[in-house]
Order: sequence, then C-alpha cells, then structure tokens
Amino acid sequence: MTAVHAIGVDVGGTKAAAVRVGRDGVVQARAAVQTPADDVPALLASMVDVARSVMGPDVAAIGVGAAGLVEAGTGRVRYAPNISWREVDLGRVLGVLGVPVVADNDCTVAALGEHLVGAGRSIDDLLYVGVGTGIGGGIVSGGRVLRGANGFAAEVGHIVVEPGGVLCGCGNQGCWETVASGSALSRLGRERLDPKADGRAVVAAARAGDATARAILQDVGGRLGEGVAGLINVLDPELVIVGGGAAAGAGDLLLDPARIACRRAVEGVGHRPDVPLVAAGLGADGAAIGAGLWALEVAA
Repeated sequence: MTAVHAIGVDVGGTKAAAVRVGRDGVVQARAAVQTPADDVPALLASMVDVARSVMGPDVAAIGVGAAGLVEAGTGRVRYAPNISWREVDLGRVLGVLGVPVVADNDCTVAALGEHLVGAGRSIDDLLYVGVGTGIGGGIVSGGRVLRGANGFAAEVGHIVVEPGGVLCGCGNQGCWETVASGSALSRLGRERLDPKADGRAVVAAARAGDATARAILQDVGGRLGEGVAGLINVLDPELVIVGGGAAAGAGDLLLDPARIACRRAVEGVGHRPDVPLVAAGLGADGAAIGAGLWALEVAA
C-alpha cells in the first residue's frame, strides 16, 4: 500500500518553504524560495511554485502555516503585521494544485509539529515561541492545540512590554517582538555595532568574540526570557520550545541569557517545577512539518 503524504508550507515575510512529509514527520522532499513581503501577488505565486516543486502522486492534502491572524475554519489570513496581506484566502490560492488545503498560523502548526514529532513529543502542556522577524506563539494544552474563539490565539509577540517604545509592525509601540526578536537584533546591531549590520551579522560577530555583539544578544535574550516568564505564569506549561529562524541562528547565545532571565522573573521559582527552555527539535522545518501533519489529520 502506498504511503500517504502531505505538503506542508511555511510562508512568511522573507521566505516560503515547503516539505513533503508522511505521518512520521520525516521529510521526503523540501524546497524554499525568497519572498517579497510587500508584494502580495508575487508572494502568493512563490508559495504556489514552492509547493508544486515538492508535489507527488501520493500527496493527499496541503497544509499552510502563515504568519499573522489566520481565521479558524476558513484558512483566511485576516491580517499580518509584518507582511502586507489582508483578507487572503490561502486555500483558494493553493487549490490550483488539486488537493484539499488547510491553513493556520505558522507558530500554531509549529507547536503541533513539535508536540507530535519534535522536542515536545509526549508533552501535553507546552508553549512554543517562534523568534524570527517578529515573535509568534503556539500553545498545546491538555494535549490539544489552543486556537481560541477565532483561531487568533497565542499572538504573544504583540503584548506591549514598553509603552511608547519602538514602533511595531502591528502599529502599536513597544510590543514584545520589538525588543526580543530578530528585528531587535538587527536594530541594536545597527545602533551599536555597524550601521549596515543585521541580526545574522550580530550573531556572526558574537561567535567571533565581539563584546558588543555578545552584549546585544545578552540584552535581547534577557528580554525574551522575561516575556517567557510571564507566559509561564499565565499558562503553566511543562516545557517551553523556542524556534524560528533567529533563534536557530543564534542558538545558546540567545537562549542562555533567556533561561537566566526567565528563571529570575518567573513567579515562585524554587516553589514550582522548573520549566525547561529548549531549542525546537524540528529546526527551521518546524512550521512546514507541522502544517503537513495537520493537513494529514484533517484529510484522514
């Protein structure tokens, strides 16, 4: 009997990545392309092209993980703070490939993927924090993904932590992602290190021993850990998984100060079980794998 596979697509402001996976989460094929965040037709065309490139005769469904507010049940992206799309029907766009399509928030499906086959396997209460251009979240509670009334749950990056602070892509000032994401690394790199620096340059300089770059990662990691501590207080997870491109690139240079700051800020430390902060087990493929696995669940 031929194995059934799904395509999982992770689409954001800088890239669209696709994988073909089975129920075990093993990637059979993958592809990725750069995407223009401010050109919606081109971004959607790139998403279709990258999904088509990993298509096969055994594909039963397509799942999409998209940054932003993705409406439950319809798969419509209502709003995305760091991408210029509004009211985009992803199922209709990818329907040209001829199989059923489901769509959800990228960090929500990443949380599902980590729960099923990644670092959170067998953990029924976990928080996923995706640190990339911005910050997103996914919550598994009691073994089930928490989506909220509209599918918009876990937009944790847009909790205001510095009123009157840096302008966020969502229009507010001082959101958590303005101080603890890849964008924060880039901004501080330009301010303190080099006017042309981005987050990758900051990480590279830190790995080479640059004290200023290491201090930037300490600061951003500290703000990340403080925010995670607040979410631990709210959700009481057994595990926190940190994924996303910026987190993967920086590794423990970012996560070690986050762990220290989180332990310092969480309520009742010493009187509650420790909540580990671990790197995502699925790495950069997390959202795409999770989207594919979710598509297989829906198609079953």
